[in-house]
Amino acid sequence: MLVVAVAVATDDAAALSRDLLASPTATAVLERRCGGPIRAEVDRTAHKDPTPEQRRRLGVGPDERVVYRSVVLSCAGVAYSVAENWYVPSRLTPEMNAALDQGDTPFGAVIRPLKPHRKPLEQVLAGVAPYVLRHRALVLDGEGRALAEVVENYTPAVLKTLAGH
Repeated sequence: MLVVAVAVATDDAAALSRDLLASPTATAVLERRCGGPIRAEVDRTAHKDPTPEQRRRLGVGPDERVVYRSVVLSCAGVAYSVAENWYVPSRLTPEMNAALDQGDTPFGAVIRPLKPHRKPLEQVLAGVAPYVLRHRALVLDGEGRALAEVVENYTPAVLKTLAGH
């Protein structure tokens, strides 16, 4: 079920939200809108266990490994999104897991070969200061199997860049 919370949202934030809802990954939206590669600045010290509710949405039991990834997605050195990602490594290839463990490639770019798409869970268009928008979604593979749950917080900088594209 998609939960929508709206107070006073800007037209630009609403347009970004619509674009995210229509796109297979947030990475694809940011790449298209920014006109350049997106870099994931990964906080490798961060750790958050998935909640029982997240495990249920991901379709994993209490003993299956779920990896937490905290990232800042940026383009040309400007932060556009602060995101949290709980993903199921057993549903990715060894090469994908290595790229996520060691590199700065965004999750959406790494899993592109799996034909991902998003199942929106929540969008908040106002009241999430200092951010302008928050999305929570499940990321599914081409067969509909849950790969990850993401929470994405978009910074005001993304709207400035998006207005020009």
